[in-house]
Amino acid sequence: MKILMTGPNNDPAQSLGGIVTVINMILNNVSHETDFFDRDLGSKNKTATWFQKVKKFRRTLNSQHYDLIHFHFSFDKKSVIREFAYLYLAKKKNIPFIIHFHGGVLAYQKSNSFLVKWMVKAATQLIVLNEDEKESIQRLYQVPPQKVLILRNCIDLNEIPAFTNDTPSYNRIIYFGRLHLPKGLKEIVEALKIIKAQQLNFKLEVYGSGPDETWFLDALKSSLGDSFEYKGVVWGSQKWHSLNNSDIFLLPSHGEGMPMALLEAMALGKTVVVSDVDAFKKVVIDNENGFLAQQRSSDDLARSLAAVLSNPAKQSEVGKKARATIEKDYSSDYYIKSLNTVYNSLLNNAIR
Repeated sequence: MKILMTGPNNDPAQSLGGIVTVINMILNNVSHETDFFDRDLGSKNKTATWFQKVKKFRRTLNSQHYDLIHFHFSFDKKSVIREFAYLYLAKKKNIPFIIHFHGGVLAYQKSNSFLVKWMVKAATQLIVLNEDEKESIQRLYQVPPQKVLILRNCIDLNEIPAFTNDTPSYNRIIYFGRLHLPKGLKEIVEALKIIKAQQLNFKLEVYGSGPDETWFLDALKSSLGDSFEYKGVVWGSQKWHSLNNSDIFLLPSHGEGMPMALLEAMALGKTVVVSDVDAFKKVVIDNENGFLAQQRSSDDLARSLAAVLSNPAKQSEVGKKARATIEKDYSSDYYIKSLNTVYNSLLNNAIR
């Protein structure tokens, strides 16, 4: 039995983000023979590249036998338009397929698009990141409960490098992710201005890239001076070392699925300060294994950061509980076991 996994370029040096991390974790651990098809469009001539990729996908399906296809993408308008041709080709070949939604606004805002309705109905199985997404998709698109599986993002603890324990400074803050305003970038700038005015000692390191990169970096340089450093884009072992060399992980997003960077920081025992969006509240318990700040509130974010920076003992306690949370509820063992069960069920049904 053979599975075709497909998503963005799974080379982390060329395609960053949580989807790539999840895909590689599955490819490295799943028990079935699996090929990977790269649907990434790159940064130039995207329309021409899309046509070339679709043609290549059709040739792949015609030349190889696959029992199941596992698609990965975000449930948003652009992704639906971009991925529809691939889904249609799979359906035309009568190959069962899974759509693995990695967040996306259409999970919560109903679309009357024919494409959306068709793909939700045509998929053999839908996979989402959390209970809220499942409930919303069932309600908005009249999907039966058994068709929607929850697989929360997870961490392969064996992939974490061995680190020599250093002495924490308790004031190294890290932002690790896409440089895009919905990630709470304005709130970060304003909150850290408040912290700096309170003369609390800290150093912010920013990793990532994105559409609002120039504005964000300029604003931080202007307001924080030497208390800020932009470190660019890292992946693999460099990513783990960067997270390990921090004390506080900061992500005040306006909305999320379940970002891998948050789970990775918690797996390393870091103190996480995040917004109180529903997805974060599923994993972070305020003042227990992390800290929740009111979303879109710079003042509340500043209060949370000030409380963390001024209490090193609390940081240590919270970090240990964060690590325990990942070990108990977010390790890859359960994830892979559940996914293998889904694969086996769908493959067995396809044979009958």
